[in-house]
Amino acid sequence: MIIITAGDRTPARPYEAAIEHVGGVPRTITPSQDTLDLPAEASALVMAGGASVEPARYDSPVEDGVTVTLDQPRDRLEWAMLDQAIERGLPVLAICRGLQVVNVYYGGELHQDLTRTPYSVLHRPDAARTHLSHRVTAKGGRLGELFGPDEFGVNSIHKQGVKLLGDGLDATVFSEDGLIEGLEHTRDRILAVQWHPEELITTSPQSQALFTDLMRKATPR
Repeated sequence: MIIITAGDRTPARPYEAAIEHVGGVPRTITPSQDTLDLPAEASALVMAGGASVEPARYDSPVEDGVTVTLDQPRDRLEWAMLDQAIERGLPVLAICRGLQVVNVYYGGELHQDLTRTPYSVLHRPDAARTHLSHRVTAKGGRLGELFGPDEFGVNSIHKQGVKLLGDGLDATVFSEDGLIEGLEHTRDRILAVQWHPEELITTSPQSQALFTDLMRKATPR
């Protein structure tokens, strides 16, 4: 069983459908279920997109002029789930907000609003969730093995991004403007991407490769 963590208002079905597409059995856990326990039968963890990470978790206030939507119960849920997944050696795929959670979990920091930075790509355009907004390139690591060296298009639905990379993380995928779009841990079994591959599971070979790789690594329980 592959566990998905999501917010109570996060549409979980696209993540579930992507897991089912590659032959997995998903189960979604949200804060309202009032549990911090990763089920014993979990074979992998997927961390979905959603609200911003609480800035206090990277020792920052909410920046002046920035509007953030927070979900502190979800922060508590996902910190606990990551603790347990890492302790058990389970593979983790972190998506959009999930990448940001992973970065902060390992001591990194976030840009709270990319429009207030020098990054030139519009990372949250007014477009369909399947729209390929910009291109990315993998440069080594496990993500480089999955995606290959050629650039490819991704959708983009985020206003925040990595400012300072967390300890033990390697940045291995970058957008056209240099923003980190994919990272992985040097020891723990974690891959993270900033776009939404679950929305592209039937149209993007790279997105399908992420979920296929997760299924291949998942430990039967």
